[in-house]
Amino acid sequence: MNIQGDLDMERILVIAPYQGLKDTFLDVSRELNKEIHVEVGDLYKGLSIAKSMEEKDFDVIISRGATARLLRKHCNLPVVEVKISGYDILRTLTLVKGYPGKIGLMSYLNTIQGADAIGTLLEMNLSFFPIHEEKEIESGIKKAVEQGVQVIIGDVISTSVATKLGLHAILITSGREAVLESISEAEHMAYYTKREKERRRQFEALINSYPEGIVAIDQDERVYAFNQKAAELFGIRADEAHGRRAGDLHDLLHPGTLYREGKPVEEVIVLNGEKVMLRKLPVYSDGRLTGGVAVLQPAADIQRAESRIRQLAAGQEYRAWMHFNHLVATSDAMKETIRLAKQYSKTDVPLIIYGEPGVGKQSIAQAIHNASSRRECPFVFINCEAYTEEQLEVEMLGCEGRGNRPGALELAHGGTLFIDAIGKMPLSIQAKLINIIQEKKVTRLNGTEAIPTDVRIFAAHNQDLKQGIEAGEFRKDLFHLINGGVLTIPPLRERKQDIAELVRWFIASYNSRSGKQIVGVREEVLATFMQFDWYGNVQELKNVVERMCTAASGPFIEREDVDAILNELSSQQSAQPKQGGLDISGKTLEELEREIILKVLEEEGYNQSQAARRLGINRSTLWRKVKEFLHD
Repeated sequence: MNIQGDLDMERILVIAPYQGLKDTFLDVSRELNKEIHVEVGDLYKGLSIAKSMEEKDFDVIISRGATARLLRKHCNLPVVEVKISGYDILRTLTLVKGYPGKIGLMSYLNTIQGADAIGTLLEMNLSFFPIHEEKEIESGIKKAVEQGVQVIIGDVISTSVATKLGLHAILITSGREAVLESISEAEHMAYYTKREKERRRQFEALINSYPEGIVAIDQDERVYAFNQKAAELFGIRADEAHGRRAGDLHDLLHPGTLYREGKPVEEVIVLNGEKVMLRKLPVYSDGRLTGGVAVLQPAADIQRAESRIRQLAAGQEYRAWMHFNHLVATSDAMKETIRLAKQYSKTDVPLIIYGEPGVGKQSIAQAIHNASSRRECPFVFINCEAYTEEQLEVEMLGCEGRGNRPGALELAHGGTLFIDAIGKMPLSIQAKLINIIQEKKVTRLNGTEAIPTDVRIFAAHNQDLKQGIEAGEFRKDLFHLINGGVLTIPPLRERKQDIAELVRWFIASYNSRSGKQIVGVREEVLATFMQFDWYGNVQELKNVVERMCTAASGPFIEREDVDAILNELSSQQSAQPKQGGLDISGKTLEELEREIILKVLEEEGYNQSQAARRLGINRSTLWRKVKEFLHD
């Protein structure tokens, strides 16, 4: 066996608390031409992954923050922590510099001290919330809220808790410098760990060769050797015994009986229904009692205990993640929209939410839900345009028989049902929805049982539903049932003051997912953004910012890096129909009306229902005017 050759090949496992850190480790490992295995898991999920991989011959684990500390407590392998460097703090603070609200930083004391010094250099007024244990985080966040903090900067767990409690949160992501340092430290640790593991393998091979069961216990009452025969007799794996208290394995292995008067003891015990001779011996080192050894000799062959099978029931979580503090509202138009939305959150009335595609109708609906009395109950989303009529009926009502499943109305019981593009809902389903709202009961397709359902309905559409009523495509009685209040979200072109702040948060979100450390966008790029009309609204802006973050080669989004994207945007904007482009010179009102109607008919492919809806008139009026034009 070439021990030195084996020692040259370190096996490193990385448990990354967030996806972006995984990507950074993979990038660095490719650059260094190293094989590093990376998994994503935060806290107990990360611990579960690490425990499941301990048998795969890794030498050392790298993780970050609270996850690293948790792994140190429960894993047998040594754990190297990715330290938050001054560069990481500097990049994060640079991203939020200039933010008008109050900023808080929550982390462990060593991180706080580094951020304090950097914050002073950047002339930033930061509020610090040092923590020593995870259980302090929630109370710390609540304290921050009481002090008027709007943004929390911190690690994965503190930013996760902050988000749940309605604050903006920015993760301090680890850059290449911290990752390189942790890999270097892990390699040094792995070298010595591999030497120790090799010695332990030889020791385990020795005791596993014994036909009797061997259990060695240290002076702290912990098991440190447990051979294969002992595993067979106890019916557990060796790794399940290592580190456990001996008395937890069997009462007669407790040190009080194991070391009685420092003399060997023999007893007959029953393990798994079979008699086993147990001989207990004290262990001395330099004349001092340092532990004991239990030797187990079976009276008969012992069947291995059945393995326990654990299954975790996996189900989809219907939950609203957005809070009012997550919504950007720099412009007066958006501030007024949010003010009205907050008023609606104090009631339980159904709402109609109007807005163009991409303005964030679902986001504001989630914020209302999370501020309402239904916040602890489900938030269920369904889009009427995403399904055929038959599919939508199943999604709304559920079905019995083959493919037995609950529908959206049933799943949303006690909470909120957000119905997007409700104007596209077929009349047949509208009729059933009316009955469900009135009766507060839903019956699944092919079912017979009426299931109680208490649901608050948020109905969203991109046009006034009254146009659908006039066109005969939307039921008037359903409109009155859902029209407890109306919110209209302005398009992004009417609230361009929000663009800079939206860009900031889109960059922060991208950083946490990608592992990049983008700190801002150059003013010339931002100025170009202000020239566009953003017909795809906030969603289009988000997509563009994320494309630019991908293209950026440095800490800032530079004009030269994203020139192609801006040119593409400019071309798309030029292809959009111009607002207010009608030539009215020298024309009468009748001529203008004729020109507008004929133009809309042409754009709608001569579909009279759609044209009438755009013009705000009913189909009979449109047909009458068209006949008049034909006779002119």
